[in-house]
Amino acid sequence: MSINIEIIPSKSYAHRALICAALSKNKSRVICDFPSKDIMATKSCVEVLRKGGTLLDCGESGSTLRFLLPVFGALGRKGIFMAEGKLPQRPLSPLYEELEKHGCRLSPKGENPIVIDGKLTTGDFKISGDISSQYISGLMMALPLLEGNSKIEIEGKVESAAYIEMTLDVLAKYDIVWIKKVTKSGVTYEIPYKQVFSGPEEFYVEGDWSAAAFWLCAGAIGREKITVSGLNLKSVQGDRQIVDILKGYGAEVLENENAVTVFPSKLQACDVDLSQIPDLGPAIALLAVAAEGKSRLKNGARLRLKESDRLRAITKTLKVLGGKVKEKKDGLIIKGLAGGMLRGGMVESFNDHRIVMMEAVASLISDSPVVINGRNAVNKSYPGFFEVMKNKKIDGNIG
Repeated sequence: MSINIEIIPSKSYAHRALICAALSKNKSRVICDFPSKDIMATKSCVEVLRKGGTLLDCGESGSTLRFLLPVFGALGRKGIFMAEGKLPQRPLSPLYEELEKHGCRLSPKGENPIVIDGKLTTGDFKISGDISSQYISGLMMALPLLEGNSKIEIEGKVESAAYIEMTLDVLAKYDIVWIKKVTKSGVTYEIPYKQVFSGPEEFYVEGDWSAAAFWLCAGAIGREKITVSGLNLKSVQGDRQIVDILKGYGAEVLENENAVTVFPSKLQACDVDLSQIPDLGPAIALLAVAAEGKSRLKNGARLRLKESDRLRAITKTLKVLGGKVKEKKDGLIIKGLAGGMLRGGMVESFNDHRIVMMEAVASLISDSPVVINGRNAVNKSYPGFFEVMKNKKIDGNIG
């Protein structure tokens, strides 16, 4: 039996395309009719942007907030950004300080709503490369609007570099140019001034590798092969690395045009660097727990700054289900079951969509049902996830 799944549109691409389309001088329609909470938050906010409003509801979407704050500053527009869940507590530094240094006024850190006022000025913007690529992407979309040249200096190692490449890919489709320079201290992007966004009549959002990773891992640890279609095999999405990671664990993988098929496989533990792929952490944990041997997931400190502290959430969840996990400051050590089964149990969602997907797929290798409290958290990125599991008869033992 073969299970075939058409993957949802990329949430990361959708955020960027929707904002660039809103800034475009010509009408540009983003083809992404998918009702995840994060995408709907950005759609709502760009409508406010288009209509000249000030009150924006970001929900729990960090991308929506961090991308649009500098854009409103560049336009000299007051913005009142409402945030839900953990978002008001998630870091904004050093973006916060750089916006204030360059002419904007912001409400005190930690306040909700987050208010920005004043006009962003040109100059040099310094951002550490190991905190959040979203700060850099937001500035990349904002600075071309200014009336002078600007520069983004990324200091130190750039983590989640693929997300920056994704931003540049979308900007290029909207005729925005930049100059990249590699220096001894990091990477610099020079942004020419007074550029005009001019996009395609229709922008088709490609498939989401971050979501696909869970189905592909399900193919490796479950009983039926799973094919995920609608994927760009040459995508700049960093989470495309899941294919190589699966192969590293010994999974049998077949790539064909716009689809990837993964077969049930005997997995062997391996070490994985999470610095460029933090969103894959929960999916990789599934491979590690099913494999033979001890896997080390390292350089993942930034997982603690997501919708939940994902290192802690993964650890607690897998321990409840009967896995053997040791939590480190910046990673995890997981001793695999070597083809054995988790015991199942009642787990928490941690209000984190990717933790819920991990828990659901973990049910494929659980003796007893996995009961997920707060499973609706999955709607942040993938409403319909559980319907796909049911309709495709992915035999998860979910209570």
